[in-house]
Amino acid sequence: MHQKKNDNHQSSHGREGLWVHSPLAAICFLFPLFFFAASLHAAEGLESIHLSVRVFRFQSDEDPRLNCSLSDKEIREQFVAVNDTWKQASIVWEIESIREMKAKKPDLFSRAMMNPRGQLAAALVQNLQDDHLLVGGFNVVIAEDFEKSIGGVFIPQADGIVFYAKRGPKGIQTPAVLAHELGHALGLPHTIFEKGNNLMMGSGPERVPTRVKPVTASQIAIARQYAEVGKPFKPQTLKAPKGNPAEVFHFLDSDSNGVLTVDESPTEYRDYAKEFFRKASRSPNDEINRQDYSKIVRQRSSGSRRVGYGPEIIPQILTRFDSDQNGILSRAEVKNPSSVVFRFFKQWDLDGDQQLTRKEMEESLKRSRAQPPAN
Repeated sequence: MHQKKNDNHQSSHGREGLWVHSPLAAICFLFPLFFFAASLHAAEGLESIHLSVRVFRFQSDEDPRLNCSLSDKEIREQFVAVNDTWKQASIVWEIESIREMKAKKPDLFSRAMMNPRGQLAAALVQNLQDDHLLVGGFNVVIAEDFEKSIGGVFIPQADGIVFYAKRGPKGIQTPAVLAHELGHALGLPHTIFEKGNNLMMGSGPERVPTRVKPVTASQIAIARQYAEVGKPFKPQTLKAPKGNPAEVFHFLDSDSNGVLTVDESPTEYRDYAKEFFRKASRSPNDEINRQDYSKIVRQRSSGSRRVGYGPEIIPQILTRFDSDQNGILSRAEVKNPSSVVFRFFKQWDLDGDQQLTRKEMEESLKRSRAQPPAN
């Protein structure tokens, strides 16, 4: 649940302690500051949206990397910094409570940390005490150390969960990492076009550790759309127009002016157009020209051809799809047409019995490691 409050005052940001020692440093400092100031301007006059979040400290005697040592005071200080970033969107994260959560299966976490790609997220989920979560709301679960694996991860489900840790790939983590994962919880993807140390950058030389990071007006619009609902973002499966990318662009560009807008797309595919815009960090009020459209398609296509996933993702697949927890996937259990498992079900079903066993998935994934993980 969330509350709205009038918030028409202008925020001020002190600049004590900031030193610029060269013209190049000045440029590097001022460039992201320009976008930060623009975002603050974009938020002026917006009603503030207050979102409740329940925070948990993982506790574990078996694996110290799960055993969170952050105090209540330190966690609240992190959220002060998180809100310094999110005030650009007039969104306020309010801690509903801070609680302890005993990790259920720390041995799974320990094994996943030996080879975290494709396994760590599933292992974290299996360590949850589900009955403790804020139902239908936002939950943050904090561990002690993710080492070189990840900074954090958002799990899109009914009770949206952000996993975060005191330490990550670069050591002690800045609150901007938590603010980034909460951005995913509000529907923001990793950026394609936005640079300048943007909050939602996935990686790259322009992403540097800072306490506060800028967001764009389009990102603000997307985040507020989901914040208005008061529930975590959940991916949708939407019907796409048939054809190659050029044909789809021509189909959606109903006035043939070389620029896409959501409003001009055929009614049947309006939701698809909105989702396409969202995945490019564009709001429904934005435009996408042909050149940017081609770049978005290339980016998404290259992302779908990532190499290196093999049998190690099977626990993640079973966690997501094996509803009766018998270690075998039936056709009825794999319902999401956009998932890799759905698309490759027939190919992986080596004996054609309409069921996928762990052995069949292992053999299929060993033969073809070029497939991405389940989504």
